[in-house]
Amino acid sequence: MPNLPNQPYIQSKRAVRVGLTLTLFATASTISAFTVTYRHVRPVKPRSQLLASTQTAAGSRIRIDENYLGLKRVHANPDVFIIERFLDDTSCEDLISKAKEKGTTRSPVAYAGWTDDVKDLLGLAATGPVTWFAILSAWYEAQGDENASVLSLVLHSIRNYAGLFVLAAVLVAAFTKFRTDGLQKLRTSSSTTLDDLSQFGARNFVSCAADLFGPSSSSSNDMQPAAYFEAPTVIRYERDQSLAPHYDANRSADVEDKNRGGQTLATLIVYLNDVQTGGTTKFGKLPATDDKRQVKGESNLNIIPQKGDALLFFPADQNGIFDDRMEHEGCPAVDEKWIARIWRHEERVNPPFGLSDESMQKYL
Repeated sequence: MPNLPNQPYIQSKRAVRVGLTLTLFATASTISAFTVTYRHVRPVKPRSQLLASTQTAAGSRIRIDENYLGLKRVHANPDVFIIERFLDDTSCEDLISKAKEKGTTRSPVAYAGWTDDVKDLLGLAATGPVTWFAILSAWYEAQGDENASVLSLVLHSIRNYAGLFVLAAVLVAAFTKFRTDGLQKLRTSSSTTLDDLSQFGARNFVSCAADLFGPSSSSSNDMQPAAYFEAPTVIRYERDQSLAPHYDANRSADVEDKNRGGQTLATLIVYLNDVQTGGTTKFGKLPATDDKRQVKGESNLNIIPQKGDALLFFPADQNGIFDDRMEHEGCPAVDEKWIARIWRHEERVNPPFGLSDESMQKYL
Protein backbone atom coordinates (compact mmCIF):
# COMPACT_ATOMS: atom_id res chain seq x y z
CA MET A 1 0.00 0.00 0.00
CA PRO A 2 1.48 3.34 -0.95
CA ASN A 3 2.76 5.62 1.74
CA LEU A 4 0.09 8.27 1.54
CA PRO A 5 1.73 10.81 3.78
CA ASN A 6 4.62 10.89 1.36
CA GLN A 7 2.49 11.61 -1.70
CA PRO A 8 2.10 15.33 -1.10
CA TYR A 9 5.90 15.58 -0.60
CA ILE A 10 6.55 13.76 -3.88
CA GLN A 11 4.10 16.00 -5.70
CA SER A 12 5.59 19.14 -4.19
CA LYS A 13 9.11 18.05 -5.19
CA ARG A 14 7.96 17.56 -8.80
CA ALA A 15 6.31 20.93 -8.69
CA VAL A 16 9.55 22.46 -7.46
CA ARG A 17 11.45 20.80 -10.31
CA VAL A 18 8.97 22.13 -12.85
CA GLY A 19 9.33 25.52 -11.26
CA LEU A 20 13.11 25.22 -11.38
CA THR A 21 12.99 24.34 -15.05
CA LEU A 22 10.84 27.35 -15.84
CA THR A 23 13.09 29.53 -13.71
CA LEU A 24 16.21 28.30 -15.49
CA PHE A 25 14.67 29.04 -18.87
CA ALA A 26 13.70 32.48 -17.64
CA THR A 27 17.26 32.99 -16.38
CA ALA A 28 18.66 31.92 -19.75
CA SER A 29 16.34 34.31 -21.54
CA THR A 30 17.34 37.14 -19.23
CA ILE A 31 21.05 36.46 -19.73
CA SER A 32 20.61 36.25 -23.50
CA ALA A 33 18.55 39.43 -23.63
CA PHE A 34 21.13 41.29 -21.56
CA THR A 35 23.96 40.10 -23.80
CA VAL A 36 22.15 41.03 -27.01
CA THR A 37 21.44 44.50 -25.63
CA TYR A 38 25.11 44.92 -24.75
CA ARG A 39 26.22 43.88 -28.24
CA HIS A 40 23.95 46.38 -29.92
CA VAL A 41 25.31 49.43 -28.16
CA ARG A 42 27.35 49.65 -31.36
CA PRO A 43 25.48 47.63 -34.03
CA VAL A 44 27.54 45.24 -36.13
CA LYS A 45 26.11 44.01 -39.42
CA PRO A 46 26.83 40.53 -40.77
CA ARG A 47 29.69 40.54 -43.28
CA SER A 48 27.35 39.86 -46.23
CA GLN A 49 25.27 42.91 -45.33
CA LEU A 50 28.38 45.02 -44.83
CA LEU A 51 29.71 44.15 -48.27
CA ALA A 52 26.39 44.87 -49.92
CA SER A 53 25.95 48.21 -48.17
CA THR A 54 29.50 49.56 -48.48
CA GLN A 55 29.60 48.95 -52.20
CA THR A 56 26.92 51.58 -52.65
CA ALA A 57 27.43 53.65 -49.50
CA ALA A 58 30.87 55.06 -50.36
CA GLY A 59 30.40 58.64 -51.51
CA SER A 60 32.67 61.43 -52.70
CA ARG A 61 36.38 61.21 -51.96
CA ILE A 62 38.39 63.92 -50.25
CA ARG A 63 39.47 66.91 -52.32
CA ILE A 64 42.83 67.09 -54.06
CA ASP A 65 44.45 69.59 -56.42
CA GLU A 66 42.94 68.43 -59.71
CA ASN A 67 45.45 70.63 -61.59
CA TYR A 68 48.50 69.10 -59.96
CA LEU A 69 51.29 68.72 -62.53
CA GLY A 70 51.35 65.24 -64.05
CA LEU A 71 48.04 64.12 -62.51
CA LYS A 72 46.18 61.61 -64.70
CA ARG A 73 43.03 59.67 -63.83
CA VAL A 74 43.29 56.01 -64.87
CA HIS A 75 39.97 54.93 -63.33
CA ALA A 76 36.84 56.86 -62.37
CA ASN A 77 34.36 55.95 -59.63
CA PRO A 78 36.32 54.98 -57.69
CA ASP A 79 39.06 57.38 -58.68
CA VAL A 80 42.58 56.11 -59.19
CA PHE A 81 45.29 58.50 -60.35
CA ILE A 82 48.84 58.25 -61.63
CA ILE A 83 51.05 61.30 -61.11
CA GLU A 84 53.97 61.37 -63.49
CA ARG A 85 57.34 62.43 -62.08
CA PHE A 86 55.86 63.13 -58.66
CA LEU A 87 59.37 62.88 -57.16
CA ASP A 88 62.68 63.53 -58.88
CA ASP A 89 65.41 60.92 -59.06
CA THR A 90 67.44 62.54 -56.28
CA SER A 91 64.51 62.34 -53.85
CA CYS A 92 63.82 58.71 -54.76
CA GLU A 93 67.44 57.72 -54.27
CA ASP A 94 67.67 59.58 -50.97
CA LEU A 95 64.58 57.78 -49.61
CA ILE A 96 66.14 54.41 -50.50
CA SER A 97 69.50 55.41 -49.07
CA LYS A 98 68.05 56.64 -45.75
CA ALA A 99 65.89 53.51 -45.44
CA LYS A 100 68.96 51.32 -45.91
CA GLU A 101 70.88 53.36 -43.32
CA LYS A 102 68.09 53.03 -40.77
CA GLY A 103 67.47 49.40 -41.61
CA THR A 104 64.24 47.67 -42.60
CA THR A 105 62.31 45.02 -40.69
CA ARG A 106 59.46 42.68 -41.64
CA SER A 107 56.48 44.80 -42.66
CA PRO A 108 53.67 44.65 -40.11
CA VAL A 109 50.13 43.55 -40.89
CA ALA A 110 47.15 44.83 -38.90
CA TYR A 111 44.16 42.59 -38.15
CA ALA A 112 41.54 45.12 -39.23
CA GLY A 113 38.15 44.55 -37.66
CA TRP A 114 39.41 42.43 -34.77
CA THR A 115 37.27 44.36 -32.28
CA ASP A 116 34.09 43.58 -34.21
CA ASP A 117 35.11 39.94 -34.59
CA VAL A 118 35.75 39.63 -30.85
CA LYS A 119 32.37 41.19 -30.03
CA ASP A 120 30.60 38.93 -32.52
CA LEU A 121 32.28 35.77 -31.26
CA LEU A 122 31.75 36.59 -27.59
CA GLY A 123 28.14 37.57 -28.27
CA LEU A 124 27.51 34.33 -30.15
CA ALA A 125 29.06 32.28 -27.35
CA ALA A 126 27.21 34.18 -24.62
CA THR A 127 23.77 33.81 -26.19
CA GLY A 128 24.32 30.23 -27.30
CA PRO A 129 26.72 27.57 -25.99
CA VAL A 130 27.76 29.38 -22.81
CA THR A 131 24.19 30.00 -21.66
CA TRP A 132 22.88 26.52 -22.39
CA PHE A 133 25.90 24.65 -21.05
CA ALA A 134 25.60 26.70 -17.85
CA ILE A 135 21.92 25.73 -17.51
CA LEU A 136 22.41 22.06 -18.35
CA SER A 137 25.37 21.68 -16.02
CA ALA A 138 23.43 23.33 -13.18
CA TRP A 139 20.44 21.05 -13.84
CA TYR A 140 22.72 18.01 -13.87
CA GLU A 141 24.27 19.04 -10.55
CA ALA A 142 20.78 19.28 -9.03
CA GLN A 143 19.71 15.79 -9.98
CA GLY A 144 19.26 13.62 -6.91
CA ASP A 145 19.57 16.61 -4.58
CA GLU A 146 16.26 16.74 -2.73
CA ASN A 147 17.30 19.99 -1.07
CA ALA A 148 17.77 21.80 -4.36
CA SER A 149 15.97 25.10 -4.51
CA VAL A 150 15.24 27.62 -7.19
CA LEU A 151 17.78 30.00 -5.69
CA SER A 152 20.57 27.42 -5.56
CA LEU A 153 20.00 26.41 -9.17
CA VAL A 154 20.01 30.03 -10.31
CA LEU A 155 23.24 30.65 -8.40
CA HIS A 156 24.80 27.50 -9.87
CA SER A 157 23.76 28.62 -13.36
CA ILE A 158 25.30 32.05 -12.87
CA ARG A 159 28.51 30.52 -11.48
CA ASN A 160 28.77 28.09 -14.39
CA TYR A 161 27.96 30.85 -16.87
CA ALA A 162 30.79 33.02 -15.53
CA GLY A 163 33.31 30.18 -15.74
CA LEU A 164 32.26 29.17 -19.23
CA PHE A 165 32.27 32.77 -20.43
CA VAL A 166 35.86 33.20 -19.21
CA LEU A 167 36.79 30.01 -21.09
CA ALA A 168 35.08 31.34 -24.23
CA ALA A 169 36.99 34.63 -23.88
CA VAL A 170 40.29 32.74 -23.65
CA LEU A 171 39.43 30.76 -26.78
CA VAL A 172 38.45 33.93 -28.67
CA ALA A 173 41.74 35.56 -27.64
CA ALA A 174 43.63 32.50 -28.89
CA PHE A 175 41.73 32.64 -32.18
CA THR A 176 42.56 36.36 -32.57
CA LYS A 177 46.26 35.65 -31.99
CA PHE A 178 46.15 32.76 -34.48
CA ARG A 179 44.43 34.95 -37.06
CA THR A 180 46.95 37.77 -36.58
CA ASP A 181 49.88 35.41 -37.02
CA GLY A 182 48.25 33.97 -40.13
CA LEU A 183 47.75 37.40 -41.68
CA GLN A 184 51.44 38.20 -41.25
CA LYS A 185 52.25 35.45 -43.73
CA LEU A 186 50.38 37.40 -46.40
CA ARG A 187 52.97 40.18 -46.36
CA THR A 188 56.62 39.33 -46.91
CA SER A 189 58.22 42.71 -47.59
CA SER A 190 60.40 44.74 -45.22
CA SER A 191 59.94 48.40 -44.33
CA THR A 192 60.83 51.35 -42.14
CA THR A 193 59.41 54.80 -41.38
CA LEU A 194 61.25 58.04 -42.10
CA ASP A 195 59.92 60.83 -39.89
CA ASP A 196 63.03 63.04 -39.97
CA LEU A 197 62.13 65.90 -42.29
CA SER A 198 65.69 67.20 -42.21
CA GLN A 199 66.34 64.46 -44.75
CA PHE A 200 65.86 65.75 -48.27
CA GLY A 201 63.92 62.81 -49.71
CA ALA A 202 61.42 62.52 -46.86
CA ARG A 203 60.93 66.30 -46.73
CA ASN A 204 60.32 66.55 -50.47
CA PHE A 205 57.87 63.63 -50.41
CA VAL A 206 55.84 65.13 -47.57
CA SER A 207 55.95 68.61 -49.12
CA CYS A 208 54.71 67.38 -52.51
CA ALA A 209 51.98 65.34 -50.82
CA ALA A 210 50.87 68.38 -48.83
CA ASP A 211 50.61 70.41 -52.04
CA LEU A 212 48.58 67.63 -53.66
CA PHE A 213 46.05 67.27 -50.83
CA GLY A 214 45.95 70.87 -49.63
CA PRO A 215 44.22 71.90 -46.41
CA SER A 216 41.47 69.75 -44.94
CA SER A 217 37.99 70.93 -45.93
CA SER A 218 36.59 69.70 -42.60
CA SER A 219 39.21 71.32 -40.41
CA SER A 220 38.21 74.26 -38.25
CA ASN A 221 41.80 75.15 -37.38
CA ASP A 222 45.02 76.02 -39.13
CA MET A 223 46.63 72.59 -39.11
CA GLN A 224 49.04 71.92 -41.93
CA PRO A 225 47.97 69.33 -44.52
CA ALA A 226 50.86 67.10 -43.39
CA ALA A 227 49.32 66.89 -39.90
CA TYR A 228 46.88 64.34 -41.38
CA PHE A 229 49.70 62.16 -42.74
CA GLU A 230 51.34 59.14 -41.26
CA ALA A 231 55.10 59.51 -41.50
CA PRO A 232 56.46 58.25 -44.83
CA THR A 233 57.03 54.50 -44.93
CA VAL A 234 59.66 53.07 -47.27
CA ILE A 235 58.99 49.47 -48.31
CA ARG A 236 61.35 47.03 -49.99
CA TYR A 237 60.24 44.00 -52.00
CA GLU A 238 62.94 41.47 -52.81
CA ARG A 239 62.51 38.64 -55.27
CA ASP A 240 59.26 36.66 -54.70
CA GLN A 241 58.10 38.98 -51.93
CA SER A 242 54.55 40.28 -52.18
CA LEU A 243 51.54 41.67 -50.38
CA ALA A 244 48.31 39.67 -50.72
CA PRO A 245 44.99 41.35 -51.67
CA HIS A 246 43.97 43.71 -48.87
CA TYR A 247 42.36 47.03 -47.98
CA ASP A 248 44.01 50.14 -46.55
CA ALA A 249 40.80 51.31 -44.85
CA ASN A 250 39.30 49.70 -41.78
CA ARG A 251 35.60 49.24 -41.04
CA SER A 252 36.47 49.56 -37.34
CA ALA A 253 38.81 52.54 -37.74
CA ASP A 254 36.91 54.68 -35.24
CA VAL A 255 38.04 52.26 -32.52
CA GLU A 256 41.14 50.47 -33.78
CA ASP A 257 42.83 53.43 -35.52
CA LYS A 258 41.76 56.17 -33.15
CA ASN A 259 45.34 56.75 -31.99
CA ARG A 260 46.60 57.19 -35.55
CA GLY A 261 44.13 59.62 -37.05
CA GLY A 262 41.12 57.39 -37.62
CA GLN A 263 40.10 56.18 -41.06
CA THR A 264 42.55 56.12 -44.00
CA LEU A 265 41.05 58.39 -46.65
CA ALA A 266 43.83 58.29 -49.24
CA THR A 267 46.87 56.20 -50.12
CA LEU A 268 49.78 57.82 -51.97
CA ILE A 269 52.49 55.46 -53.24
CA VAL A 270 55.65 56.55 -55.04
CA TYR A 271 57.73 54.05 -56.98
CA LEU A 272 61.36 54.70 -56.09
CA ASN A 273 63.00 52.59 -58.81
CA ASP A 274 62.19 51.20 -62.23
CA VAL A 275 61.01 47.60 -62.17
CA GLN A 276 61.31 45.64 -65.39
CA THR A 277 59.55 42.47 -64.26
CA GLY A 278 57.00 41.74 -61.53
CA GLY A 279 56.11 43.93 -58.56
CA THR A 280 53.03 45.47 -60.15
CA THR A 281 50.16 46.99 -58.14
CA LYS A 282 46.90 45.26 -58.95
CA PHE A 283 43.30 46.26 -58.19
CA GLY A 284 41.36 43.01 -58.42
CA LYS A 285 37.91 44.62 -58.54
CA LEU A 286 38.64 47.32 -61.13
CA PRO A 287 38.92 46.87 -64.92
CA ALA A 288 42.11 47.47 -66.90
CA THR A 289 43.04 50.90 -68.25
CA ASP A 290 44.58 51.92 -71.56
CA ASP A 291 47.45 53.72 -69.81
CA LYS A 292 50.98 52.78 -70.90
CA ARG A 293 51.71 51.55 -67.34
CA GLN A 294 48.91 48.99 -67.50
CA VAL A 295 50.07 45.36 -67.67
CA LYS A 296 49.20 44.16 -71.15
CA GLY A 297 46.74 41.30 -71.41
CA GLU A 298 45.54 41.81 -67.84
CA SER A 299 41.78 42.20 -67.33
CA ASN A 300 42.14 44.15 -64.07
CA LEU A 301 43.80 47.46 -63.34
CA ASN A 302 47.45 46.52 -62.85
CA ILE A 303 50.10 49.22 -62.77
CA ILE A 304 53.77 48.75 -63.69
CA PRO A 305 56.15 50.63 -61.35
CA GLN A 306 58.09 53.49 -62.90
CA LYS A 307 60.65 55.50 -60.96
CA GLY A 308 59.32 58.80 -59.61
CA ASP A 309 55.69 58.15 -60.54
CA ALA A 310 53.01 58.12 -57.86
CA LEU A 311 49.82 56.10 -57.53
CA LEU A 312 46.92 57.72 -55.68
CA PHE A 313 43.67 56.09 -54.59
CA PHE A 314 41.02 56.44 -51.90
CA PRO A 315 40.28 53.49 -49.57
CA ALA A 316 37.34 55.36 -48.01
CA ASP A 317 35.19 58.35 -48.88
CA GLN A 318 35.48 61.79 -47.32
CA ASN A 319 33.23 60.72 -44.43
CA GLY A 320 35.30 57.63 -43.66
CA ILE A 321 32.93 55.12 -45.29
CA PHE A 322 34.85 51.99 -46.27
CA ASP A 323 35.01 51.40 -50.05
CA ASP A 324 34.94 47.68 -50.81
CA ARG A 325 36.03 48.27 -54.40
CA MET A 326 39.52 49.38 -53.38
CA GLU A 327 41.00 45.96 -52.74
CA HIS A 328 44.56 45.87 -54.10
CA GLU A 329 47.76 43.85 -53.87
CA GLY A 330 51.48 44.06 -54.41
CA CYS A 331 52.20 41.31 -56.93
CA PRO A 332 55.30 39.12 -56.39
CA ALA A 333 58.54 40.90 -57.20
CA VAL A 334 61.02 39.53 -59.69
CA ASP A 335 63.32 42.53 -59.76
CA GLU A 336 63.84 44.35 -56.47
CA LYS A 337 61.19 47.02 -55.87
CA TRP A 338 61.25 50.05 -53.57
CA ILE A 339 58.22 52.22 -52.81
CA ALA A 340 57.42 55.04 -50.41
CA ARG A 341 53.93 55.47 -48.98
CA ILE A 342 51.94 58.13 -47.18
CA TRP A 343 48.52 57.46 -45.70
CA ARG A 344 46.28 60.51 -45.40
CA HIS A 345 43.91 60.07 -42.44
CA GLU A 346 40.63 61.59 -41.33
CA GLU A 347 42.06 63.38 -38.29
CA ARG A 348 45.37 64.66 -36.97
CA VAL A 349 47.99 61.90 -36.76
CA ASN A 350 50.08 62.41 -33.66
CA PRO A 351 53.61 61.04 -33.15
CA PRO A 352 54.92 58.38 -33.13
CA PHE A 353 52.74 57.53 -36.14
CA GLY A 354 52.64 61.04 -37.54
CA LEU A 355 54.94 64.03 -37.83
CA SER A 356 55.69 66.38 -34.95
CA ASP A 357 54.49 69.99 -35.01
CA GLU A 358 58.07 71.18 -34.49
CA SER A 359 59.33 69.25 -37.51
CA MET A 360 56.53 70.49 -39.76
CA GLN A 361 56.96 74.10 -38.66
CA LYS A 362 60.70 73.98 -39.22
CA TYR A 363 60.92 72.16 -42.54
CA LEU A 364 57.62 72.62 -44.39
